[in-house]
Amino acid sequence: MNRRKDLQNEFGVKQRAMGVFQIVNARGGMRYVSSSPTLDSAWKREKFMLDTGSHLNSALQRAYTEQAGADFHFEILETLDGETRDDGKEAERPATSVLGRSAVQSYRDALKKLERKWLDELKPYGPAGYNRPPREP
Repeated sequence: MNRRKDLQNEFGVKQRAMGVFQIVNARGGMRYVSSSPTLDSAWKREKFMLDTGSHLNSALQRAYTEQAGADFHFEILETLDGETRDDGKEAERPATSVLGRSAVQSYRDALKKLERKWLDELKPYGPAGYNRPPREP
């Protein structure tokens, strides 16, 4: 039996947690809110970018560098399959059985909608956070 092939197949069918997370600076309570189709690796990815000075959010990067990464922690706010932090509300995965192009797009749309919900609720802009405020239409 080919162990590598078995692991590849297992990885391919594994349902990954998708959802919204926040990185919180415990010193000032500021937060950065974002979404990811792979929550299990989101903190590793974000931390790697922060540690190497290459994070796309310059305000978060600056604070992280000034504090040498101390007092920053990662929290999952809500997963797309309906698990929530503590508000009791649930999100649902798009109803698709085959991961075609339209299914991938529906997951992206659902993630963006979930992220927008948390951005609207937490308002991590200006002195409250590192996110950029939404543009006015």
